[in-house]
Amino acid sequence: MRTRFIILGALSVITILVGMFSTNRFFLDTLVLGLIFAAFATSWNFAGGMTGLFSLGHGGLFAVGAYTPVLLKQYFAVPTLAGVLLAAVFAAIAALLIGVMSLRLRGHYFALATLAFTVIVTIILTNFSSVTGGDEGISLPFQNSALDLVFAEKSSYLYLALGLYVVTAATAIFVIDTKLGFRMRALREDEITARSMGVPALQTKLMAVILSGFFSGLAGAVFAHYTLYITPGNTAAVSVSLQPALMAIIGGMAGVFGPLIGAMIIVLLKQQLITVFGADIPGLSNAFFGGLLLISILLLPNGIMSFFNMGPFRKFGQKIKTAERRSQNKSAQKAAARTTEEAR
Repeated sequence: MRTRFIILGALSVITILVGMFSTNRFFLDTLVLGLIFAAFATSWNFAGGMTGLFSLGHGGLFAVGAYTPVLLKQYFAVPTLAGVLLAAVFAAIAALLIGVMSLRLRGHYFALATLAFTVIVTIILTNFSSVTGGDEGISLPFQNSALDLVFAEKSSYLYLALGLYVVTAATAIFVIDTKLGFRMRALREDEITARSMGVPALQTKLMAVILSGFFSGLAGAVFAHYTLYITPGNTAAVSVSLQPALMAIIGGMAGVFGPLIGAMIIVLLKQQLITVFGADIPGLSNAFFGGLLLISILLLPNGIMSFFNMGPFRKFGQKIKTAERRSQNKSAQKAAARTTEEAR
Protein backbone atom coordinates (compact mmCIF):
# COMPACT_ATOMS: atom_id res chain seq x y z
CA MET A 1 0.00 0.00 0.00
CA ARG A 2 2.74 2.43 0.95
CA THR A 3 4.56 1.92 -2.37
CA ARG A 4 1.38 2.67 -4.31
CA PHE A 5 0.82 5.87 -2.34
CA ILE A 6 4.43 6.91 -3.00
CA ILE A 7 3.91 6.37 -6.73
CA LEU A 8 0.65 8.32 -6.60
CA GLY A 9 2.39 11.16 -4.76
CA ALA A 10 5.23 11.24 -7.29
CA LEU A 11 2.77 11.35 -10.20
CA SER A 12 0.91 14.19 -8.47
CA VAL A 13 4.08 16.24 -7.99
CA ILE A 14 5.07 15.75 -11.64
CA THR A 15 1.60 16.79 -12.80
CA ILE A 16 1.65 19.92 -10.63
CA LEU A 17 5.05 20.89 -12.03
CA VAL A 18 3.75 20.39 -15.57
CA GLY A 19 0.83 22.68 -14.78
CA MET A 20 3.15 25.33 -13.38
CA PHE A 21 5.63 25.43 -16.26
CA SER A 22 3.90 24.12 -19.40
CA THR A 23 2.25 26.62 -21.76
CA ASN A 24 1.25 24.12 -24.46
CA ARG A 25 -2.57 24.23 -24.39
CA PHE A 26 -2.95 21.09 -26.53
CA PHE A 27 -0.72 19.10 -24.19
CA LEU A 28 -2.54 20.41 -21.11
CA ASP A 29 -5.91 19.63 -22.68
CA THR A 30 -4.80 16.06 -23.38
CA LEU A 31 -3.53 15.69 -19.83
CA VAL A 32 -6.74 17.04 -18.29
CA LEU A 33 -8.95 14.73 -20.35
CA GLY A 34 -6.57 11.85 -19.63
CA LEU A 35 -6.88 12.36 -15.87
CA ILE A 36 -10.67 12.69 -16.01
CA PHE A 37 -11.01 9.48 -17.98
CA ALA A 38 -8.36 7.81 -15.81
CA ALA A 39 -10.61 8.48 -12.82
CA PHE A 40 -13.58 7.19 -14.86
CA ALA A 41 -11.69 4.01 -15.83
CA THR A 42 -10.51 3.52 -12.23
CA SER A 43 -14.10 3.80 -11.04
CA TRP A 44 -15.12 1.18 -13.62
CA ASN A 45 -12.30 -1.00 -12.32
CA PHE A 46 -13.91 -1.25 -8.87
CA ALA A 47 -16.62 -3.38 -10.47
CA GLY A 48 -14.98 -4.70 -13.63
CA GLY A 49 -11.37 -5.33 -12.66
CA MET A 50 -11.51 -5.97 -8.92
CA THR A 51 -14.83 -7.83 -8.71
CA GLY A 52 -15.22 -9.29 -12.18
CA LEU A 53 -18.49 -7.48 -12.96
CA PHE A 54 -18.03 -6.49 -16.61
CA SER A 55 -20.34 -3.49 -16.87
CA LEU A 56 -21.44 -1.64 -19.98
CA GLY A 57 -23.65 0.75 -18.03
CA HIS A 58 -21.09 3.29 -16.92
CA GLY A 59 -21.99 5.67 -19.71
CA GLY A 60 -25.36 6.12 -18.00
CA LEU A 61 -23.67 6.76 -14.64
CA PHE A 62 -21.26 9.20 -16.29
CA ALA A 63 -24.25 11.04 -17.79
CA VAL A 64 -26.02 11.19 -14.41
CA GLY A 65 -22.89 12.83 -13.00
CA ALA A 66 -22.62 15.26 -15.91
CA TYR A 67 -26.25 16.39 -16.11
CA THR A 68 -27.15 16.49 -12.40
CA PRO A 69 -25.15 19.57 -11.27
CA VAL A 70 -26.02 21.45 -14.47
CA LEU A 71 -29.77 20.83 -14.19
CA LEU A 72 -29.84 21.44 -10.43
CA LYS A 73 -28.14 24.79 -10.90
CA GLN A 74 -30.25 25.75 -13.89
CA TYR A 75 -33.67 24.91 -12.42
CA PHE A 76 -33.18 25.00 -8.63
CA ALA A 77 -30.19 27.34 -8.20
CA VAL A 78 -28.23 24.65 -6.33
CA PRO A 79 -24.57 25.72 -5.89
CA THR A 80 -22.19 23.91 -8.23
CA LEU A 81 -20.10 22.22 -5.54
CA ALA A 82 -23.21 20.89 -3.81
CA GLY A 83 -24.51 19.78 -7.20
CA VAL A 84 -21.31 17.86 -7.93
CA LEU A 85 -21.56 16.02 -4.62
CA LEU A 86 -25.23 15.24 -5.27
CA ALA A 87 -24.29 14.03 -8.75
CA ALA A 88 -21.92 11.47 -7.23
CA VAL A 89 -24.57 10.40 -4.70
CA PHE A 90 -27.27 10.07 -7.38
CA ALA A 91 -24.91 8.05 -9.59
CA ALA A 92 -24.13 5.77 -6.63
CA ILE A 93 -27.86 5.31 -5.97
CA ALA A 94 -28.45 4.54 -9.65
CA ALA A 95 -25.62 1.98 -9.55
CA LEU A 96 -27.15 0.45 -6.42
CA LEU A 97 -30.54 0.11 -8.11
CA ILE A 98 -28.94 -1.48 -11.16
CA GLY A 99 -27.04 -3.82 -8.88
CA VAL A 100 -30.12 -4.90 -6.95
CA MET A 101 -31.88 -5.75 -10.21
CA SER A 102 -29.04 -7.39 -12.13
CA LEU A 103 -26.28 -8.65 -9.82
CA ARG A 104 -27.76 -12.15 -9.74
CA LEU A 105 -26.93 -12.33 -13.44
CA ARG A 106 -23.48 -13.41 -14.56
CA GLY A 107 -21.13 -12.87 -17.47
CA HIS A 108 -22.56 -11.39 -20.64
CA TYR A 109 -26.08 -11.37 -19.18
CA PHE A 110 -24.95 -8.86 -16.55
CA ALA A 111 -23.17 -6.81 -19.22
CA LEU A 112 -26.33 -6.68 -21.36
CA ALA A 113 -28.45 -5.68 -18.36
CA THR A 114 -26.15 -2.76 -17.56
CA LEU A 115 -26.03 -1.80 -21.24
CA ALA A 116 -29.83 -1.49 -21.14
CA PHE A 117 -29.45 1.15 -18.41
CA THR A 118 -27.18 3.25 -20.64
CA VAL A 119 -29.67 2.98 -23.51
CA ILE A 120 -32.53 4.05 -21.21
CA VAL A 121 -30.57 7.08 -19.98
CA THR A 122 -29.78 8.04 -23.59
CA ILE A 123 -33.46 7.81 -24.56
CA ILE A 124 -34.52 9.93 -21.56
CA LEU A 125 -31.93 12.62 -22.27
CA THR A 126 -32.85 12.69 -25.94
CA ASN A 127 -36.63 12.79 -25.61
CA PHE A 128 -37.04 15.14 -22.64
CA SER A 129 -35.57 17.94 -24.69
CA SER A 130 -37.47 20.66 -22.82
CA VAL A 131 -35.36 19.86 -19.75
CA THR A 132 -32.16 18.27 -21.07
CA GLY A 133 -31.80 20.04 -24.43
CA GLY A 134 -32.26 16.79 -26.35
CA ASP A 135 -29.67 15.90 -28.98
CA GLU A 136 -28.38 19.47 -28.99
CA GLY A 137 -27.42 19.20 -25.33
CA ILE A 138 -26.72 22.00 -22.89
CA SER A 139 -24.05 24.67 -23.06
CA LEU A 140 -22.76 25.85 -19.70
CA PRO A 141 -22.18 29.59 -19.36
CA PHE A 142 -18.55 30.61 -19.15
CA GLN A 143 -18.16 32.43 -15.84
CA ASN A 144 -14.67 32.39 -14.46
CA SER A 145 -15.43 31.25 -10.92
CA ALA A 146 -13.73 28.61 -8.79
CA LEU A 147 -17.01 27.96 -6.95
CA ASP A 148 -18.61 27.08 -10.29
CA LEU A 149 -15.59 24.97 -11.37
CA VAL A 150 -15.05 27.20 -14.40
CA PHE A 151 -11.54 28.55 -14.92
CA ALA A 152 -9.84 30.70 -17.52
CA GLU A 153 -6.54 28.80 -17.33
CA LYS A 154 -5.94 25.21 -18.36
CA SER A 155 -3.61 24.68 -15.42
CA SER A 156 -6.49 25.22 -12.97
CA TYR A 157 -8.47 22.49 -14.72
CA LEU A 158 -5.39 20.29 -14.57
CA TYR A 159 -5.27 20.61 -10.78
CA LEU A 160 -9.01 19.88 -10.58
CA ALA A 161 -8.67 16.77 -12.74
CA LEU A 162 -5.62 15.71 -10.72
CA GLY A 163 -7.59 16.05 -7.49
CA LEU A 164 -10.37 13.90 -8.96
CA TYR A 165 -7.93 11.19 -10.01
CA VAL A 166 -5.97 11.24 -6.74
CA VAL A 167 -9.13 10.81 -4.66
CA THR A 168 -10.34 7.96 -6.89
CA ALA A 169 -6.97 6.18 -7.03
CA ALA A 170 -6.32 6.65 -3.29
CA THR A 171 -9.68 5.02 -2.55
CA ALA A 172 -8.76 2.12 -4.83
CA ILE A 173 -5.38 1.72 -3.12
CA PHE A 174 -7.02 1.70 0.28
CA VAL A 175 -9.77 -0.75 -0.72
CA ILE A 176 -7.37 -3.27 -2.29
CA ASP A 177 -5.77 -4.21 1.03
CA THR A 178 -8.97 -4.20 3.10
CA LYS A 179 -11.29 -7.10 3.82
CA LEU A 180 -13.62 -5.74 1.15
CA GLY A 181 -10.81 -5.79 -1.42
CA PHE A 182 -9.94 -9.42 -0.63
CA ARG A 183 -13.59 -10.39 -0.95
CA MET A 184 -13.91 -8.59 -4.27
CA ARG A 185 -10.89 -10.38 -5.71
CA ALA A 186 -12.10 -13.73 -4.36
CA LEU A 187 -15.41 -13.29 -6.21
CA ARG A 188 -13.56 -12.31 -9.36
CA GLU A 189 -11.39 -15.42 -9.31
CA ASP A 190 -14.02 -18.01 -8.33
CA GLU A 191 -17.41 -16.94 -7.03
CA ILE A 192 -18.61 -20.44 -6.16
CA THR A 193 -15.53 -21.17 -4.03
CA ALA A 194 -15.71 -17.72 -2.43
CA ARG A 195 -19.34 -18.28 -1.46
CA SER A 196 -18.50 -21.67 0.02
CA MET A 197 -15.83 -19.99 2.17
CA GLY A 198 -18.35 -17.52 3.59
CA VAL A 199 -17.81 -14.48 1.38
CA PRO A 200 -21.07 -12.45 1.29
CA ALA A 201 -21.27 -12.22 -2.49
CA LEU A 202 -24.27 -9.93 -2.93
CA GLN A 203 -23.15 -7.47 -0.24
CA THR A 204 -19.62 -7.32 -1.69
CA LYS A 205 -20.89 -6.78 -5.23
CA LEU A 206 -23.22 -4.01 -4.07
CA MET A 207 -20.36 -2.21 -2.34
CA ALA A 208 -18.28 -2.53 -5.51
CA VAL A 209 -20.98 -1.04 -7.75
CA ILE A 210 -21.72 1.76 -5.25
CA LEU A 211 -18.07 2.80 -5.21
CA SER A 212 -17.94 2.50 -8.98
CA GLY A 213 -21.07 4.61 -9.43
CA PHE A 214 -19.99 7.30 -6.97
CA PHE A 215 -16.67 8.02 -8.66
CA SER A 216 -18.18 7.69 -12.15
CA GLY A 217 -20.60 10.45 -11.17
CA LEU A 218 -17.75 12.64 -9.95
CA ALA A 219 -15.87 12.09 -13.22
CA GLY A 220 -18.96 13.01 -15.23
CA ALA A 221 -19.48 16.21 -13.24
CA VAL A 222 -15.87 17.34 -13.73
CA PHE A 223 -16.06 16.47 -17.42
CA ALA A 224 -19.19 18.64 -17.83
CA HIS A 225 -17.55 21.66 -16.22
CA TYR A 226 -14.39 21.22 -18.26
CA THR A 227 -16.01 20.89 -21.68
CA LEU A 228 -18.85 23.32 -20.83
CA TYR A 229 -21.01 21.39 -23.28
CA ILE A 230 -22.82 18.13 -22.62
CA THR A 231 -24.98 16.01 -24.92
CA PRO A 232 -26.31 12.44 -24.80
CA GLY A 233 -23.63 11.65 -27.39
CA ASN A 234 -20.61 12.69 -25.35
CA THR A 235 -21.87 11.45 -21.97
CA ALA A 236 -24.35 8.58 -22.32
CA ALA A 237 -23.59 6.94 -25.67
CA VAL A 238 -22.65 3.26 -25.81
CA SER A 239 -19.18 4.30 -26.99
CA VAL A 240 -18.74 6.23 -23.73
CA SER A 241 -19.64 3.09 -21.77
CA LEU A 242 -17.03 1.12 -23.70
CA GLN A 243 -14.22 3.61 -23.07
CA PRO A 244 -13.50 2.95 -19.35
CA ALA A 245 -13.57 -0.80 -19.94
CA LEU A 246 -11.23 -0.43 -22.92
CA MET A 247 -8.86 1.79 -20.94
CA ALA A 248 -8.72 -0.58 -17.98
CA ILE A 249 -8.23 -3.66 -20.17
CA ILE A 250 -5.45 -2.10 -22.26
CA GLY A 251 -3.69 -0.62 -19.24
CA GLY A 252 -4.25 -3.60 -16.95
CA MET A 253 -7.12 -4.37 -14.59
CA ALA A 254 -5.12 -6.08 -11.86
CA GLY A 255 -3.43 -3.00 -10.39
CA VAL A 256 -4.36 0.57 -9.56
CA PHE A 257 -2.41 2.40 -12.25
CA GLY A 258 -3.39 0.28 -15.26
CA PRO A 259 -6.50 2.39 -15.98
CA LEU A 260 -4.34 5.53 -15.82
CA ILE A 261 -1.94 4.18 -18.45
CA GLY A 262 -4.79 3.00 -20.66
CA ALA A 263 -6.64 6.32 -20.36
CA MET A 264 -3.57 8.39 -21.24
CA ILE A 265 -2.81 6.22 -24.27
CA ILE A 266 -6.35 6.26 -25.62
CA VAL A 267 -6.97 9.97 -25.03
CA LEU A 268 -3.63 10.87 -26.65
CA LEU A 269 -4.26 8.63 -29.66
CA LYS A 270 -7.81 9.95 -30.03
CA GLN A 271 -6.56 13.54 -29.99
CA GLN A 272 -3.94 12.69 -32.59
CA LEU A 273 -6.48 10.93 -34.82
CA ILE A 274 -8.73 13.98 -34.73
CA THR A 275 -5.77 16.25 -35.47
CA VAL A 276 -4.56 14.17 -38.44
CA PHE A 277 -7.81 12.92 -39.98
CA GLY A 278 -10.38 15.29 -38.50
CA ALA A 279 -13.94 14.12 -38.04
CA ASP A 280 -14.54 13.33 -41.71
CA ILE A 281 -14.27 9.57 -41.28
CA PRO A 282 -17.02 8.44 -38.88
CA GLY A 283 -16.15 5.50 -36.67
CA LEU A 284 -12.41 5.73 -37.38
CA SER A 285 -11.40 6.10 -33.74
CA ASN A 286 -13.66 3.23 -32.64
CA ALA A 287 -12.21 0.96 -35.33
CA PHE A 288 -8.68 1.94 -34.34
CA PHE A 289 -9.29 1.30 -30.65
CA GLY A 290 -10.96 -2.01 -31.43
CA GLY A 291 -7.82 -3.08 -33.23
CA LEU A 292 -5.70 -1.83 -30.35
CA LEU A 293 -7.79 -3.88 -27.94
CA LEU A 294 -7.32 -7.04 -30.04
CA ILE A 295 -3.55 -6.48 -30.18
CA SER A 296 -3.43 -5.88 -26.43
CA ILE A 297 -5.41 -9.06 -25.68
CA LEU A 298 -3.22 -11.15 -27.97
CA LEU A 299 0.19 -9.77 -26.94
CA LEU A 300 -0.45 -8.50 -23.39
CA PRO A 301 -3.58 -10.25 -22.08
CA ASN A 302 -3.03 -8.74 -18.63
CA GLY A 303 -2.58 -5.24 -20.00
CA ILE A 304 0.40 -2.97 -20.40
CA MET A 305 1.03 -3.11 -16.65
CA SER A 306 2.07 -6.75 -17.07
CA PHE A 307 5.11 -5.45 -18.94
CA PHE A 308 6.42 -4.11 -15.64
CA ASN A 309 6.42 -7.66 -14.24
CA MET A 310 9.05 -8.70 -16.76
CA GLY A 311 12.85 -8.74 -16.51
CA PRO A 312 14.45 -5.95 -14.47
CA PHE A 313 11.07 -4.47 -13.53
CA ARG A 314 10.15 -7.70 -11.74
CA LYS A 315 13.42 -7.72 -9.81
CA PHE A 316 12.92 -4.09 -8.84
CA GLY A 317 9.35 -4.85 -7.70
CA GLN A 318 10.56 -7.83 -5.67
CA LYS A 319 13.11 -5.62 -3.92
CA ILE A 320 10.40 -3.11 -3.04
CA LYS A 321 8.13 -5.87 -1.70
CA THR A 322 11.02 -7.32 0.34
CA ALA A 323 11.74 -3.89 1.82
CA GLU A 324 8.06 -3.48 2.68
CA ARG A 325 7.96 -6.87 4.42
CA ARG A 326 11.06 -6.01 6.43
CA SER A 327 9.51 -2.71 7.46
CA GLN A 328 6.28 -4.45 8.48
CA ASN A 329 8.20 -7.10 10.45
CA LYS A 330 10.16 -4.41 12.29
CA SER A 331 6.94 -2.58 13.14
CA ALA A 332 5.39 -5.82 14.41
CA GLN A 333 8.48 -6.58 16.52
CA LYS A 334 8.44 -3.10 18.03
CA ALA A 335 4.74 -3.41 18.79
CA ALA A 336 5.31 -6.81 20.42
CA ALA A 337 8.21 -5.46 22.49
CA ARG A 338 6.12 -2.48 23.58
CA THR A 339 3.29 -4.82 24.62
CA THR A 340 5.71 -6.98 26.61
CA GLU A 341 7.14 -3.96 28.44
CA GLU A 342 3.66 -2.72 29.31
CA ALA A 343 2.75 -6.18 30.61
CA ARG A 344 5.81 -6.13 32.90
